[in-house]
Amino acid sequence: MPRTLMWLLAGVLALGMGVIGSQWLPDPKNARELRLTSMDGAPFDSAAALAGKPYVVTFGYTFCPDICPTTLAYLAQVLDAQQAATGQRTQSVFVSVDPARDTPERLTQYVAYFDPTTIALTGSEAELKAAAQTFSVYFAKVDAVNGEDYLVDHSAGLLVLDADHQLIGLIRDGDALDDALALLAKALP
Repeated sequence: MPRTLMWLLAGVLALGMGVIGSQWLPDPKNARELRLTSMDGAPFDSAAALAGKPYVVTFGYTFCPDICPTTLAYLAQVLDAQQAATGQRTQSVFVSVDPARDTPERLTQYVAYFDPTTIALTGSEAELKAAAQTFSVYFAKVDAVNGEDYLVDHSAGLLVLDADHQLIGLIRDGDALDDALALLAKALP
């Protein structure tokens, strides 16, 4: 009896982890679209602006003390290596999840520091929640003691989409450069 109960609990746990885990990783079969505002203040629709082009998207904010600068620096390194090896450069997209502080001017300056070809986007809270849901990305404002210098918890990583805007994989900061380049190669048409 204890052995049967153990297998039953293991099955329930595995099923539960499958359901929970599926909420954390995007379904690779569904095309991803971003309908937000670009860093120049114009409406941005990834289906039109990036039609037929693969891209890498990451979510964060310019006041992020650690994850975002590290991720964007790593992304620039990967894209520089890709361009050196293939002559091609996958488009990078940074989605700010802090519209209150991340003005178009601030976004332009921030992404240019890492890679001037990066497209920075933001939007209303509702638009950002829709974009985050589309990509199965998490973010939430964490109130600070003084009310001004708040943080935003958010998912980390680089989501790689092919020319049809299908998710093909995730690059994490610290992945081997060759692994990241191999994943980007799969995205190229």
